[in-house]
Amino acid sequence: MSVSDLMKFAQLLGFTPAWFAAGVVDDAVLMRLRIEWEKGEDDNTEHYRHRAFRDFLASHRPLGPETARALFELGAGDPDQAMGGAIMADITRLPERSAIVLDAALASGCNHLIKIVKKSQGFTTN
Repeated sequence: MSVSDLMKFAQLLGFTPAWFAAGVVDDAVLMRLRIEWEKGEDDNTEHYRHRAFRDFLASHRPLGPETARALFELGAGDPDQAMGGAIMADITRLPERSAIVLDAALASGCNHLIKIVKKSQGFTTN
């Protein structure tokens, strides 16, 4: 598969340059995802982005503050609000999350993220 074909496939799945800059996606990741895509069993592009995120997270812990922030921002910018919210929640729950991530979660206006932060700080939530 040519580099051009890989980039077209990345665009099809919704991987923006930020996914590459954060280190979540590279040619090897795209090749693995392409194999899954070609099976024709799942055409939900957000599932592939979430899979790439989860694989990256599993192999790069603990995260540094800048990486955590970048991953949180990937979730915030994702066109699929539910999947993006799940990414942001995963990052907000990490024990190594930074104050930057906590502040971003609180400022997001997303109730589920605000609850995660409050719970982590010992506040009870309804």
